[in-house]
Amino acid sequence: MPTDSPSPPHGRKAAQILDAARAVFLEQGFGAASMDAIARTAGVSKATLYSHFSGKEALFAQVVAGEWASHWRARPGPEFAGGDLRQDLTAFGQGFMELLLHPVALAIYRITMGEARRFPELGRLFFESGPATVRERLTAFLADREARGELSLPDRRLAAEQFLGLMQTPLYLRSLLDIRDGLGPADMDRIVASAVDVFLRAYGTERRGDGI
Repeated sequence: MPTDSPSPPHGRKAAQILDAARAVFLEQGFGAASMDAIARTAGVSKATLYSHFSGKEALFAQVVAGEWASHWRARPGPEFAGGDLRQDLTAFGQGFMELLLHPVALAIYRITMGEARRFPELGRLFFESGPATVRERLTAFLADREARGELSLPDRRLAAEQFLGLMQTPLYLRSLLDIRDGLGPADMDRIVASAVDVFLRAYGTERRGDGI
């Protein structure tokens, strides 16, 4: 199963269509959204729409991939700076949490979960265009740090999934359910710090060398 994000079509029209698709999906969901509505919102003909995208599924995949990619582009990648391992894992974790809790990301996830049974391909498109790309990015980072002797990982991909899973706490569930009371930046910082600590206790070679 491929894990790379689909390559986005280039050009002003493609960007215009993607912006329209994003707005229509967020307003109507996937099932109710139509190519007619997307073309109308974008101000283009259906022929132009189909010349850039093969169908609604392709548009949804591009919208998801675009949201994840734009988030990481906004962060210049301190997690790959090659500095202190704990600091770099913390930077990665903070970026991941900010993405998880972003209102648009939450809305897209709700759409996917609500309609995946009626549109089975939707779940796969969401996973491959978003979460899988973050997992592979983190796996590559962990492989680099293992090569430097800072980590000992029996299964790098599983370790990446475990690190990401440590941050998907009830805070994420509460955000999905729009239960906002009592939530703040300190909660995210505490969750990330704890995830990094647990991860390094399990896989960090420095602590093992100290007999911990």
